[in-house]
Amino acid sequence: MGSIAVSEKIIKIRRWDWLLIIGLCLAPMTGLRIWKVGPAELLCFIWGLKHLPKAKSVNNDTFKFFLGLFISMLVGTIIGSIAAPAELRVFDWLTWLYLAFIALSIYEGTIDNSLDYNECLLKYFSTISVVWYLFLYFYSILVSGTFLGAPLWYRGVRFTGGAQNPHQVAVLMCGLTFIFVRNITKKYRPLLNALCCLGAVFIVFQTVSSTGILALFCGALVTIHVLAFRWIKSAAARTALIMIEVLVSTFIIIIGFHYIYVRIYEWIDSDPNGVGRLELFSYIDDVLAKSPIFGLGPGVHSLEGTKEFHNTYLEIIAAGGFPGLFVLIVYTVRIFKKLIAEPLFIAVVVAMYMYGAAGFAMRRLAYWGILLFVIVIAEQRKTLAHNKGKADVQKT
Repeated sequence: MGSIAVSEKIIKIRRWDWLLIIGLCLAPMTGLRIWKVGPAELLCFIWGLKHLPKAKSVNNDTFKFFLGLFISMLVGTIIGSIAAPAELRVFDWLTWLYLAFIALSIYEGTIDNSLDYNECLLKYFSTISVVWYLFLYFYSILVSGTFLGAPLWYRGVRFTGGAQNPHQVAVLMCGLTFIFVRNITKKYRPLLNALCCLGAVFIVFQTVSSTGILALFCGALVTIHVLAFRWIKSAAARTALIMIEVLVSTFIIIIGFHYIYVRIYEWIDSDPNGVGRLELFSYIDDVLAKSPIFGLGPGVHSLEGTKEFHNTYLEIIAAGGFPGLFVLIVYTVRIFKKLIAEPLFIAVVVAMYMYGAAGFAMRRLAYWGILLFVIVIAEQRKTLAHNKGKADVQKT
């Protein structure tokens, strides 16, 4: 099929792996679904059947995360069926089981590939995604506001790329933006990646997502920090940099707290759903009153059982309680430990985690596609560095 230069090698993509690439590219197009199944979900599922999780899967962190989350959610579901049965949505379990299957399948289906091959898969997924949604954007401007029946705009003002709301494509583009930034800094086809990076940022702005802009801002700060650390070699200088960053941040917060608070509130209020989201968040107290530890299982627990919280972390607490949140924290810490071997990926994860502050980003197929590629490549980089270190020791 296609090929792409990675580390001065020509890599050919196996035909079967195109199912995963195309599936992840189409993941935001939920407007093509019948019930909860669309082309993206079907293609990724078919691909995953060839890479079913094996017995050794129990040793990887993603399996441990889902196992812990499911146990906490199961307890929450039992409590919710008693304390708030009208708020419970048992069918949401199917979504979580599907996402767990895809995440574990991606891990199993890529971890034994060569590092160059996985880099190639990620580059195709990233590049084709941006090209596709730029095509849909200009198609919506020049031809039609729908594509095969899928809406391309939300209320005529927010680009959705084929989803019912703009957040599906915004989450994808926020993560991909910093994959392109990483490629640029590593001098992998810098011009192409720079154009793709600009395209991804352009799409985020067309979604008019204040959360997306926040995610891009936070990812950019992390990238600057990582690049500064790369440039500074001295451990003492790096420590000094961290101290300066902490002191400056503290000074800005203390001196400009009122100004920052007002500007942030105005920024939130400028989003059509901004203040409404804050109201949804406040209903977490109702969940904790009904189940202070284990949550109420997956469902609609905000606004008196009529809405979701639209916040990944509050949704985790609502569904699985504080044990579920603890499992997520442990998983996150382990991810960041892996990313020490590939620090520019930290911005990718930070951007997607920040998007979770005002949306259920973790329940998106594209989220898990990006995250698992980041994890696998970071693990392979770490193994490569470890083996190189051992070889250097043996030579000496």
